[in-house]
This record gives sequence, C-alpha cells and structure tokens, in this order.
Amino acid sequence: MKTLTKILLFIILNSAFLIGKGQNLVPNFSFEQKTACPTTWDEVNLATGWSKYCISSYTPDYYNACAPITTVGIPQSFFLYQEDNRNCGAYMGLVTWTTNPNEREHIGIQLNQPLVIGQKYFLSFYTVMGGTEDASFYYETPSNNIGMRLSTIPFNSSNPAPIDNFAHLRSVSVITDTANWIRVSVSIIADSAYSYLMLGNFYDDANTDTTTLNCGICINNYSYYLVDDVCVSTDSTLCNGGIDLLPCNVSVEENHFENQIKIYPNPANGYFTINSNIINEPYNLIIYNTIGQELYKEENITTNNKQIDINNFNSNFLFIKIKTQNKSFTYKLLKQ
Repeated sequence: MKTLTKILLFIILNSAFLIGKGQNLVPNFSFEQKTACPTTWDEVNLATGWSKYCISSYTPDYYNACAPITTVGIPQSFFLYQEDNRNCGAYMGLVTWTTNPNEREHIGIQLNQPLVIGQKYFLSFYTVMGGTEDASFYYETPSNNIGMRLSTIPFNSSNPAPIDNFAHLRSVSVITDTANWIRVSVSIIADSAYSYLMLGNFYDDANTDTTTLNCGICINNYSYYLVDDVCVSTDSTLCNGGIDLLPCNVSVEENHFENQIKIYPNPANGYFTINSNIINEPYNLIIYNTIGQELYKEENITTNNKQIDINNFNSNFLFIKIKTQNKSFTYKLLKQ
C-alpha cells in the first residue's frame, strides 16, 4: 500500500511539473482579454485578471485598440501615439515617478500557479516611455526602476503595494526611448511560493534616477511608461524574446464555438483527436509551440473526427488554433 501511494504521489507531482513546464505563468500577459472595452483612464480592472495595486486616487491606465482615440485607444490616444509590442491591440500605462513625493502606480495579477521554491524562473516584460503631450506641453521626464515584483499575497487600493526599494526585476538604467519597446529581463531562484505578480516602480524618490529634459514646452512633472507582454516561466526562450513570435490571443483559451469542438485526450501521448460538430463549415487548423513556431497547418478540414500525430513535435506544450471564417478557438494541450 505504501508503494502504491508513493507511485501515485510521484505521478501527481510529475504531472504538476509538466503542466507548468514551458508555459507563461502570467494569465492575460498581453492584456488582450477584457471584460469590456475601456473608455477612459483608470480602468485596469477591465483587462481580465488584472487590478489596481495602488491607492484609489492613482490612475493606472488600460489601453486597447477598441477604445476611443480621444482617451485610451491604440495606437492613437489622447496623450500619445504608440503601437503595442506584437500588434495584438493592448497595453498598460503606469506613472513611475512624479514631483509628488513617492507617488507610484502599480497593477497586479494572480499567477496561473504558485512558483516552486528552489526552481529557476525567467522574468521579463516590455516597456517604452509614453511620451505624453498635448498641443501645448510635453509632460514627461525619463526615469529608471520600472519593474516587476512577486508576492505571496495580493494588494489593492486599501493595502497598496510597498515602496521599499526592492524588485525582482527592474530597469536599472533610465529609459528614454519613446518609439521602440525594450525588453527587461532577469532569472531568479524562487525563494517563496509566489502567487502574485505586480508591475511598477517599487523604489522611493531617493533611489530613483530621473533625467530633466530642457525644451521650451517640457514640464518634467512625471514619468509614464507603457508595459506589454509580461512573462514568468521556467522556459528561458519564452521570456527572452520567444514571446514575440506567439500569435495573439494565446494567453487565455478562447472558445467561440461553445460545445461544437472537443479535443482529447489532454495530456496527449502521440496523438490527439478533434471532434467537431460544426455544421457545413470547414475549418483551418494551426499548431504552435510555446515560442510561436508553427508546427503543423491544415486548411479546409471538413471531417467530424480528425486525428493528429504529435510524436515528432519537439515541445511539451502546444497551442491548438482552430478557425472558421467568422469564429476562432484556441486550446492548450500538454504532450506527454
């Protein structure tokens, strides 16, 4: 009985490890998934899973291509013009320094699963200086320290994220680029079972560097940075540029077919089957690995039961994308 228990425990632990292997632990990592389209400032909560981790009077911003260009649209918004990192239509905006003492905007989300103590993880995100202006003034000053911090507990407006000069990842150098997205990355060994991630500047004014801009319309009263494609993974490739190759909308499983598509088994060993009840409508199938490489493609499939051989796919985690003329379905499959 003890031997059987040990075997079952090994299977459970091994399966848990494989499920986490190679995937991005940050849900909605590119902010595409939303509960509603943002229409104005301070609507971070409309990005699925994300919320404000700073006091209620501060206003981190959620930008989306569905929003009005007069407020938080993409690429054009009220104060700035900026394409997002992968042209997937969304990013966040955070104040990282102002002339008001230690004023910071933070956002956060719960990870898909806690980090494993002693495991090596790779962390990264993309950022660019907002370059906010209107017809009269250029408001920003470049600064450093925009970063990522992991936590075992969530924060909120009543219990905001700490500003105590610590982050697991930050830009030590001052970022001045207002056109090109810059990847900030690091690797860590998890020292706690972190379950939450937050973004922003966690350093106080005395430990944050700024650069004063000298021009006739420059005000230099705050630093404002955009953030996109946030990554926490055991996969070094994914968090060090591989995320750029991912197709849009792979961060959350999308099923616009309701119960018309079934993919099984999951995990799959050698083969998986697509059972389709889509009537009188062919579909296209694409399979990607975790770094966005296309492993398999087939178009105009009409059969109700399609079996796919995955023995030669060199990836433990697959994205199965099924698309008709008007609908899409993205499924995550573990290969044993």
